[in-house]
Amino acid sequence: MKLMVRPVTTADWPAVRRISSRIWEGRDYVLLFFRQWVREGGFWCGTRRGRVVGYGKATELAPREWWLEGLRVDPDCRHRGIGAELSRQVLYRAFDERPISLRLATSDSNHDSVRIIEDAMHLRVYVRFRSFTMSPNAEGRSAKSGLRYSLAPGEPGRARKLHTPSAGEALEFLRRSPEFVAGRGLIQASWHFREAGPRYLAELRRSGSLYGFRRQGRLEGLLILVPHRYRGANLEVPFIGGTRQAIAAFGAFIHRRAREAGSETVNGMAASREMEQAFVSIGARPHERGGAVLVYEYPV
Repeated sequence: MKLMVRPVTTADWPAVRRISSRIWEGRDYVLLFFRQWVREGGFWCGTRRGRVVGYGKATELAPREWWLEGLRVDPDCRHRGIGAELSRQVLYRAFDERPISLRLATSDSNHDSVRIIEDAMHLRVYVRFRSFTMSPNAEGRSAKSGLRYSLAPGEPGRARKLHTPSAGEALEFLRRSPEFVAGRGLIQASWHFREAGPRYLAELRRSGSLYGFRRQGRLEGLLILVPHRYRGANLEVPFIGGTRQAIAAFGAFIHRRAREAGSETVNGMAASREMEQAFVSIGARPHERGGAVLVYEYPV
């Protein structure tokens, strides 16, 4: 039977809730964004005999920079080709917006998604990231680097006051970093991978998410710290880099901010060895699921 695809409406809430409540043990983030996505548009569902059997979202992260996310299929209707067909249909509708980029991401362990993305949608791997996580604590020391990150007065490695760099200065620092090269210009926040251009850095500065470490007037480190998009008070680190002193200061600052916010975890992803080492030095560890996060791109 042919899959019919149409925009999701508020009337589809019971069907979406029924499906998403069975995804990720009921912790599917789609339910948090349902009304927002309906208002934005680009939220498509597939139906058979009038019944919603799946849905997916195309989101414009920046002008003509499109991101595909939230593809779900009713667990009772899987292995019938619905996921592949629905994915193609959402992709085709995103083409109508004349994108300059069209990307999505999944874990390399999600074999069903990888098969659909590569075989049905014909996207190719653009870059690989590795996930890191840590639990905030009073102080810490990386067993690997020995760097301390503590705010206790008088201790070695005590965090210096951080500054807010200009968007241009931050972008220049970012572009010189190994992470920018390894990540092909993308930085991640809550599974949105966005191009780190002037517009995005200006947005981050306006939202108070940019922090710089200076010594003798020179920017020696850059931190981007943002709230998690759908996990309440938790924080994310889209970028951390610089000298050993800068990383130690950022570690102290992140732990303090996380404790003040009541964060259970602080998360981030790294494409380069250098940023992986920075995460380890502030007490983060590779995510327990391991593996890689694959960012795919359609060659538009």
